Amino acid sequence: MKVPRKVYIFLVIGLIAASQSGNIIRLGQAHPVAIAAWRLLLASVLLIPFAGRQLSTLKKLKANDWILLILAGGALAAHFFAWIGAVQKTTVANAAMFFAVNPILTSTGDYFVFKERFTKKLSISIALGLAGVIVIGGSDIHFSREQVPGDILALICSFIFTIYFLLGKKLRRRIPTRTYVTSVYGIAAVFSFLAMLPLGLPMVSYNRQTWLCFGLMAIIPTMIGHTSFNNALQYISAGRISAATLSEPLLAGLVAYFAWGESISAGAVAGYILICGSVLVLVLDAQKSALRFKG
Repeated sequence: MKVPRKVYIFLVIGLIAASQSGNIIRLGQAHPVAIAAWRLLLASVLLIPFAGRQLSTLKKLKANDWILLILAGGALAAHFFAWIGAVQKTTVANAAMFFAVNPILTSTGDYFVFKERFTKKLSISIALGLAGVIVIGGSDIHFSREQVPGDILALICSFIFTIYFLLGKKLRRRIPTRTYVTSVYGIAAVFSFLAMLPLGLPMVSYNRQTWLCFGLMAIIPTMIGHTSFNNALQYISAGRISAATLSEPLLAGLVAYFAWGESISAGAVAGYILICGSVLVLVLDAQKSALRFKG
């Protein structure tokens, strides 16, 4: 299947948007479950006008598809709980490093579930990306007892993201992108708000900065970031998209440099070079796979 150019463009924009998640989370003063709930609800509601008549396709889904859709929504909610909690309990560098094992998990799952080949170039790309993430966070990565819960949450988050991604790939074969993201974000929001009840979390009593956090999280990393990933799943293997997310530290660093004048250390430059190499190898691998499929 030939991948439309707009899919790649949207994916690049989505990666930039998703890379800002860790920074936006720190704006809010709320429990991870509350941030996830409002992030998902706002994103789902804002996407309804874009989905429009496509939402009628939900009526045609079989019982098994609904089960998978509900499971995907639950996995997405759990992924957000774990990720937001990880960022709040450990350093961003630690969270990024532990989550960086995701491409390995997703590529392995992609191989067993969808028989997608785990190519040599994909392996090299993942290795370079992992090395780049570790080098970038080298000076910021710290291991202490206080941060262990956050580190564990980031690792758990990685496993859950793989489940969510593989379920999404299966469903995207039968559900249009706009319908899928609107419904899966909505289902995940329901799970999130239900989780708020036993925790005794406030529903609406938050300050302006936290509401700003909710809104930005809904629009930037969710509506743009995650939606671009789900859109690409129809054309690109889950393993390759997951490997592309290793570029997020590079994208976050560049945005911080140009937007806020944050300095970039020599170690960060070395890490960025490794990640650039990772992306280059990934692009070459994708081109080779496309040519093999065509020919």
